[in-house]
Amino acid sequence: MKNESEKEKEKRERIEQVSKHLHPHDDEPDPTAYMGNYNFPQMLFAFCLGFVTMFVLSVNEINNFKGCPLPEYFLNETK
Repeated sequence: MKNESEKEKEKRERIEQVSKHLHPHDDEPDPTAYMGNYNFPQMLFAFCLGFVTMFVLSVNEINNFKGCPLPEYFLNETK
């Protein structure tokens, strides 16, 4: 009788192992997941601020761009 119960126990353990391989994301929640230095609104604000800053700077750079000087240089060299 013990032998059968041990076999059943081993069978249940093997089933649990296989089910964890099939569903690897069903594990316990990570206790360190919320231990960061910043919370979500701070990170969202920082991302938006950086994105807007880079966008404004890129628009300014595009407005200041006068074009590529290479074609004019080659035209002057051939004359």
